[in-house]
Amino acid sequence: MFCNLVFLNMEALTLWYYRFAIRFVPLLPERLGYWLFARMGDLAFMLNTGARRNYQKNLAHVLGATAPPSEYARITRRALQNLMKNYFDLFRGHRLTEAQVYAQLASVEGLEHLDNAIALGKGIAGGSAHFGNFNMFVHLTAVHFKHKHAVVVPVERIKPESVFQLVTTQRAAQGIELVAADQAARVLLKKLRSGAILGLAVDLDPTRTGPVVNFFGAPAQLPDGAAVLAIKYNAPLILAFIRRRDDNRCAVTIEPPLELERTGNLAQDSRRAVEKIAARLEHWIRQYPEQWIMFQPVWEEDKSDSRAVG
Repeated sequence: MFCNLVFLNMEALTLWYYRFAIRFVPLLPERLGYWLFARMGDLAFMLNTGARRNYQKNLAHVLGATAPPSEYARITRRALQNLMKNYFDLFRGHRLTEAQVYAQLASVEGLEHLDNAIALGKGIAGGSAHFGNFNMFVHLTAVHFKHKHAVVVPVERIKPESVFQLVTTQRAAQGIELVAADQAARVLLKKLRSGAILGLAVDLDPTRTGPVVNFFGAPAQLPDGAAVLAIKYNAPLILAFIRRRDDNRCAVTIEPPLELERTGNLAQDSRRAVEKIAARLEHWIRQYPEQWIMFQPVWEEDKSDSRAVG
């Protein structure tokens, strides 16, 4: 009974925390908010050894063995700062007007690729990595299309359920529909067929059902959801990368639709698509490693002795 009481109290505390953050974080002046959340990132760097360990194992595949420890420390600290700044943006996102969303954008390249793709009437399998302020892709898409097309994002179900429902309601106010991963397959197909834009992660496969491909020279299992949906239902697959600048505004790059093979062999075609996605991930992560906010093990060799963080 005592254990159950503690569990219920923790659930209530978590719900209270989210409600507090969603209500009061938007009241912070922007510069102060980013500064405070960056300091939380500094604190996480000092105290969260699990996050540091997982991140630096991922980083080793990007930087190689020749990078000095000081470079690992600098990039890891910066990534944790960026992660916490994303939480600041998350907690205040439902209060941002369309003008404020656009004010967050320092530059946007490739918006015409979204326009051309949506005109086909087949929906868009949109892919993005945990890179920079990655939530900005779905925010931009929602305001750009004036909420005429559903923007749907599959997510892991947050516990407790009350918090998941709170976050779902918050994101709905931004024109973004969250779908629990355990219900995603059926819902995403229905939404895509109705012309929706899907926001799918392409750099982490929590279901462990995607192909193992070469990623920075080592085997890594990457998700194939975006590839399978695009190939099977003849929808364009578009990748977007959002880099957080030093002034906390975003530089958005929307790439041309990925060239997909449709030979009739879905497993083979989707694998080749994932290999192309991996190449684009390498391109961006190699240039801006501190923008890759990945604190869970990605490579097969690192998964046996690492615990997921974040």
